[in-house]
Amino acid sequence: MTQTQLTQIDLNLLVILDLLLTEESVSAAARRLRLSQSAVSRSLAKLRELFDDELFVRTGRGMRPTRRARELAAPLRRALGDLGGLLEPRARFDPLTAQRSFQIAAMDYSQLTLLGPWMGGLAERAPGVDVVVRQLSVQSRRELEAGSLDLYVSPRFRSAAGVVWTPLHEDTYSCVVWAEHASRRLSLSRYVKLEHVLVAPGERPGGVVDRTLAEQGLSRRVSVQVPTFSSVPYLLVGTQRVATLPSRIAARFVEVHPLRVLEPPIELPPVVLHLGWHELHRSDPGHAWLREQLISVAREAR
Repeated sequence: MTQTQLTQIDLNLLVILDLLLTEESVSAAARRLRLSQSAVSRSLAKLRELFDDELFVRTGRGMRPTRRARELAAPLRRALGDLGGLLEPRARFDPLTAQRSFQIAAMDYSQLTLLGPWMGGLAERAPGVDVVVRQLSVQSRRELEAGSLDLYVSPRFRSAAGVVWTPLHEDTYSCVVWAEHASRRLSLSRYVKLEHVLVAPGERPGGVVDRTLAEQGLSRRVSVQVPTFSSVPYLLVGTQRVATLPSRIAARFVEVHPLRVLEPPIELPPVVLHLGWHELHRSDPGHAWLREQLISVAREAR
C-alpha cells in the first residue's frame, strides 16, 4: 500500500476490526465502542471492501473470522499497540535512574568555572549519566547546528537556524601576576611595558584588550600566546609577565598557585558566557534537565 492510499484510510476502522476479531460479534463490539450496531455494520462493510475479503462469515455458532482475518489479527494488534505508544505521554527523566550520555563543547574557561563545579557531585545526583566534554571547534559548531551535539558553551555565538542561545552569566576581567611580582598595582604605562600572556583559543592574536588599547593609541607586547587557560599559571610563576583573564578563572588560579590578582588599568567590557542548543532537543526531558543544571550552576555563581 502506498502512502497516498494510506492517507485515504480511516484508522478508526482498524480499531473496530481489532474488536471484531476479539469479540466475534457486531453487537458486543458495538457495546465496547459505545456505537450503534448499524454503525459497526457499516464499518465492517468498509473493511470488507478495503481488504477485498469477507473477513467474517455467519455460522450456526455466530460470526467466525476468515483465514485472511486471522492472518491480520497479530500484525494489527502490534500496529495498534505501536501507535498507542506514540501517543503516550513522554516518560519523565529521572537522573537517579537514567542511563544517558551527553556531549558538550566548551573552552577550558567554561570547563574550569562551570562544568567542573557541576560535575563534582554528578556521580551522586545522576550516577548513570556520562558527560563527554570537547573543545570548541569548527566541527563541534557544525554538530550544534545539525542537532547532534547537546550543548555548546561559548562567550561568542553566531545566529543559526534552529539554534537557541541563552546567556548564562557575565564575568569581569582581572590581571594576574606572580605572587612576587614587582608591581603592587598597575598603571597604564606600566601595564603596556610588561610582557603579556595571551590566551587565544582561535589561534588568532589580539582580542578585547588589544582593541581597547588601540582605541587609546596604545599597544602591548604579547611574549607568550597559548590556546587554553590551563597553562597560564605556569607561564606567570617566577616571571614579571602579566595575564588579563576573566575574573572567575583568575580567582581559581590564585587559590592553587602562588599568584596575585591586580586591577586592570583599563576599562574592559564584560565576558558574557552563552549556552547554545538545537531546538530539536526542546521536548527532550533529559536535555531539559541538563540545560537547567548548567543554568542553575551559573546562577549560583553570580
